[in-house]
Amino acid sequence: MSTSPKEVDAVVVGGGFGGIRLVSLLKDRLHLQNVVAVEKGSALGGTWYWNQYPGSQTDTESWVYRFSDDRDPPKWHTRYLKAEDLQEQIVDTAKKSDVLKNYVFENEVVSAHYDAAKNRWLVATDKGLQFSATYFLTALGILTNPYTPAFPGRDSFKGLSFHSARWPKGLDVTGKRVAVIGTGPSGSQITGSIHHLVKQITVFQQRAQYIVPVNDRPVTEEEKKEIYENYDKIWDTVFHSLFAMGFTESKKSALEVSEEERREVYERIWNKGGGFRFFFETFNDLGTNVDANETAAAFVREKIAEIVKDPETAKLLQPTGHYGGRPLCTHGYYEAFNEPNVSLVDISNNPVAKITPTGLELRDGKAFEFDIIVYATGFDGVDGAYHNIDITGRNGLKLTDAWKEGANALYGVSVSEFPNFFTVTGPGGPFANMLPSIELQGDFIIKLIQEARKRGDKTVEADARAQAEWAQTVQQISKATVFDKVKSWIQNDNVDGKKKYSAFFLAGLQNYIAKLTEETEAKYPSFVFAK
Repeated sequence: MSTSPKEVDAVVVGGGFGGIRLVSLLKDRLHLQNVVAVEKGSALGGTWYWNQYPGSQTDTESWVYRFSDDRDPPKWHTRYLKAEDLQEQIVDTAKKSDVLKNYVFENEVVSAHYDAAKNRWLVATDKGLQFSATYFLTALGILTNPYTPAFPGRDSFKGLSFHSARWPKGLDVTGKRVAVIGTGPSGSQITGSIHHLVKQITVFQQRAQYIVPVNDRPVTEEEKKEIYENYDKIWDTVFHSLFAMGFTESKKSALEVSEEERREVYERIWNKGGGFRFFFETFNDLGTNVDANETAAAFVREKIAEIVKDPETAKLLQPTGHYGGRPLCTHGYYEAFNEPNVSLVDISNNPVAKITPTGLELRDGKAFEFDIIVYATGFDGVDGAYHNIDITGRNGLKLTDAWKEGANALYGVSVSEFPNFFTVTGPGGPFANMLPSIELQGDFIIKLIQEARKRGDKTVEADARAQAEWAQTVQQISKATVFDKVKSWIQNDNVDGKKKYSAFFLAGLQNYIAKLTEETEAKYPSFVFAK
């Protein structure tokens, strides 16, 4: 049996929105005849294939959680789509762009080595598939590498335990005693969705969160018609805003209005629902001014006190730090703690010491028994998934070594010393609605390759100095925001042992577009092209 790698034009890794977009662009705009896409799951879906726990849904409104050129009559039926609906949307998009046939499933890429003598990428999977490609592209997603702390005794538990991103299909939690460790998006969505089914649910909270209502509801046929007829205007708003959520962001400071007006604004957007709306549609400086930020934080704390009947529980649920990170929204989280079968355990100063055969034990010796333990402990975000692949560039340089002081790609798409290697949603990309970001990055990557072809060059990569300057820009902008003061995956400091380092360009999509436009019009001075 031959072990020679299969010769292809390009290998794309990832079966989510980013992966299918790249495959489509490579085929349609570059006219590549032999593009292979590799996905470790058994079907398309990316983040939404893996994260199908109860309550899993997007926090971006459904009519802009898509590509701007997807103008078929909308199928969405609620403001925010559930995970299974989003997976279906990805499959539908793949079928329309005829990329499903390019995919190889149930294969995980384990290595990608650049052969400088041949200008080829040698890519291998865990199932033994090997490819030799001119281009190597990754769309690994920003929240795809589950993080579970190394609790002692984790394997000793005799019940069912799993990370929220690996929720077993068809699991019936009715009548079970459930532990949910974590109160971020996954933990809060799970708690709000299953508390009425279980016998007992105990939520273990390391850090209290600011959570606003999602206020999801059906979208009427009249609303669909109006949105569809105004799509051009909506998408113009998306691409001319900072965070690309399809609504007009506030131009007012929280500190320039009266207390009465400020409260009215917060109340109105709270009732409208949506985390991004509450953070960006209310006022323009919640992310940049700590005093403005505190006005929103105080409002949410007051809401928690109003909703949660038990004063001690309400106090534990009230965050004391800045309101930042990814603005959370979900349904029924705080309300759940009014139910007799829902309890909250604060582990900020009394952490989980070990997992036992029947449950878990805290540092002070207090023990709990459960049938199911859910680790809603988040993700090693953005660059985390890249550490699962041995990516080696020119002169044997490993990507993990190139990123040892902090992961960064020029504009989130290209890394010096890694020719013809491109990423979407890579470190250093914009903090904004993911799909418009993917759309812009994919388009930029294609233009880079087209420019190389036009010049008669075989490779293109980020210039080392330009990449370093971009990394510095990303970190400087981050330090000027409230996000820098909040521990989260956005700052890469939610995982034990990782260096704090902003994963995103936090100046917004509009400014990111300006950077790409400037680069393109100047004929890509920040990139190195070679024969």
